[in-house]
Amino acid sequence: MSFCLNKSMKTLILYLNDDEYKQLEEKAKKEGYTLVSDYAKKVLLSPMPTQETLMNNIETEVTRKLERKIQDLLNPFTAQIVDLRKRTAEIIEKLDNMTGEENKKKEEEAQKEKSGEQKRGGRKKAIEILEEQEIVFESELKIRDPDPFFRRLELDGAKVLYLENERVAMTQKFYNDFIGKLKEIKTADPKETENKLNDKQAKLFRKLVQEAMVYYDAEKQSWNMI
Repeated sequence: MSFCLNKSMKTLILYLNDDEYKQLEEKAKKEGYTLVSDYAKKVLLSPMPTQETLMNNIETEVTRKLERKIQDLLNPFTAQIVDLRKRTAEIIEKLDNMTGEENKKKEEEAQKEKSGEQKRGGRKKAIEILEEQEIVFESELKIRDPDPFFRRLELDGAKVLYLENERVAMTQKFYNDFIGKLKEIKTADPKETENKLNDKQAKLFRKLVQEAMVYYDAEKQSWNMI
């Protein structure tokens, strides 16, 4: 292959075998050159890249490959994070719904209880009944649904004990007097202890003994609540 632009210019002759010429021809076509000689001239006269340019190109290529590799490694974790966020949002939504339903239920119960009180009109309040009787045993109540009754007593400051088969409500004064009386009794015999209590106190004491909610402390020589 040879080329010469005019008589004033030098002639450069390149000797290429068939494979080398074919490669050069294919590159020329890719670059849009019709003549292989024009492409060869362009390549020969193109300025050589500086070392800095080469290093920048290498750094750019290495950075691009690293970014692609890192992205490939992060993609599975990114998908898991997105899925976790979705699940968390669903759980929060369910909890909000449950809380809303629970609050609604409480409001409905409060409304029913309020409505019941309004229907009762001049009837005495639960705490007034308790203050008159000092102590109330659930097993002796003639109430279809005692839950609101005891809940109301607790809200009004009554002392409520939860035994195995029933609830017992008493005024705070009755409870304090009962505990104080037990601490004064020095006998470990339950029967003798009952004889030292009034009827209401003795009845409560028997219930607590049956359910092992009181015990005699031999060291302090007094009965104590568990």
